[in-house]
Amino acid sequence: MHLVEIRIVGFRNLAPAKVSWSPSGNLIAGANGQGKTNLLEAITVLGNLRSFRVSSMRQVVTHGASEFFLEGRVETKTGAVRLSQQVISGPPVRRALELGGVTATVPRYLQVFPIVALSGADRELVAGGPRSRRAFLDRFAFLLENSVFDEINNYRRTLRQRNAALSTAVREREMEVWEDRLARAAAVVVQRRRRACDRLVESFDPIYRELRSEDFPEVDLSYRGEAGVEPAENGSEVAEYYRKRYTETRARDRRTGFTSEGPHRHDLVLRAEGRAVRHILSSGQTKVVAAALRLASLKQIERERGEHLPVIIDDVDAELDAVVLARLIKHLEGERQLFLSSADSGVFEELTRGSSRLEIHQGTVIESAGERTDD
Repeated sequence: MHLVEIRIVGFRNLAPAKVSWSPSGNLIAGANGQGKTNLLEAITVLGNLRSFRVSSMRQVVTHGASEFFLEGRVETKTGAVRLSQQVISGPPVRRALELGGVTATVPRYLQVFPIVALSGADRELVAGGPRSRRAFLDRFAFLLENSVFDEINNYRRTLRQRNAALSTAVREREMEVWEDRLARAAAVVVQRRRRACDRLVESFDPIYRELRSEDFPEVDLSYRGEAGVEPAENGSEVAEYYRKRYTETRARDRRTGFTSEGPHRHDLVLRAEGRAVRHILSSGQTKVVAAALRLASLKQIERERGEHLPVIIDDVDAELDAVVLARLIKHLEGERQLFLSSADSGVFEELTRGSSRLEIHQGTVIESAGERTDD
């Protein structure tokens, strides 16, 4: 799979443009603040409907504008697909999605052009709170099993309903009905995440060993939920556990006004030397672990889909040292489309050969040098 071209209107500081891409390497150069990251962000939003930098789409609309528009043409193993999105900043934010000129649902759209982005924000994935890791694991699980999107939304919706009932004079019998629904929804999410975590571990270990230096510690991944839920339990057993716990914790949850147990409190745990990695890893090591996580998910998704996915690496020389970067590029090179940015154009001389290159100045693509040749 590769992006053939993208059309951008109203996104960050980028001038309205249509940009064509090489199916292999794409090198994006320019001084700091000129729009390199913005261009990579636009590609990511086109495919993933989310930014690797910010959580709100209002923040990516050009200053003074009220909406942005992205359209791309993608070549997949089954043929060409044109996808587009129009986002109106609101409030509320409104979004119109199309595939081949036909209105598309969010889950259908998200399956068409998933893209993996490595950036400085990935430090939060390793060293930050559990929310970003849950989001990462849920998106990974969705790209492995399409039903996960609806299953997670069902859990969130039912969770909100129980939380609302906790703060009102709902009778105990009605609470039991909500808790039964929530327990069954929770069990489905836990089972999906466990399967996804197992697939992630399968690929993470060899990739991390490939990227890391000898002095890096071993890192273990695991899915952490409530202590009373054993990994070997099936879905009905997990659901029964939550039914009992919701009954037992109902009085406490009424006092606090929220549900204290369930997948919304779980985590993808990373440990080194028996401790949380944020207490062990240096900044450079954290970047490598984050990259290994992203690439582990990439490997499994590509295996499931039977095709390579594009990969973005923003500010390649700022985020990874030269040795790790060389290992990373070697791991990714081949049939996979790459998008690499740097403020130092010289760094590209050591990277992918036969790649196209463009320059950005004040949000405008000012040069496209075409395909490099090696003398």
